[in-house]
Amino acid sequence: MAKSLCKWKKKDIEKQVHELFHIVNKPRFMCKDCARAAHDKGFLCKPIKIT
Repeated sequence: MAKSLCKWKKKDIEKQVHELFHIVNKPRFMCKDCARAAHDKGFLCKPIKIT
């Protein structure tokens, strides 16, 4: 994987919007620092499982 979702800037989101849809679809984890959510914990810096 490339850099974590936590480090994405606005320009990254604009360029990779389709990849972002895949990453955030049916989130199971959340970063405890920035509160971004993702399906796979590997996309986040400090993931915690959403219960």
